Amino acid sequence: MNSKVIFCTIGSGFGWFVGEFHPTFPLIIVAVAFILYDAWTAFQLDKRVHEAYPEKTQRHKVKFTSFAFGKVIRSTIPRRLSLIILAFLAEHWVFIHVEIPLSYIVTGAICFEQGLSILENESSCREESESRFWRILRKILIDKTERHFDVDLDNVDGGKVTDEQIESARKRMEE
Repeated sequence: MNSKVIFCTIGSGFGWFVGEFHPTFPLIIVAVAFILYDAWTAFQLDKRVHEAYPEKTQRHKVKFTSFAFGKVIRSTIPRRLSLIILAFLAEHWVFIHVEIPLSYIVTGAICFEQGLSILENESSCREESESRFWRILRKILIDKTERHFDVDLDNVDGGKVTDEQIESARKRMEE
């Protein structure tokens, strides 16, 4: 097949996609910004966990892992964006006689989910001397510190992780 025909077909498909879904682009930009900021706050949480428990973390140096960021790029963003596009399709092709801004509602739900995760990341693994706001949020939201050790902090005295718990968690992960 001629390469000119292939490029024309790809270009026309891309043009159709942009023409059809251009109203969703601002929504997609907002959702991607929330998702990327959530990834950044997760990295900041990892730094705080490493500073608070340097001998108990598995890595000796905190780094922005390409695996975690790759998971955000390959998995989280495409799933959320497909939800926005599917909501847009349903809004404009299925519910054509009803004024329901479904794509805006789905984008709002995605931003709410990511915003909640951002607040959880920001409030986790904070010193007691830090802002009262973070202490209140820690009581309301999930403390994500335990995810970095795979240890349930509710079963730990005073919220501190012991060496035995970390070693048992590492053994379970190796099995």
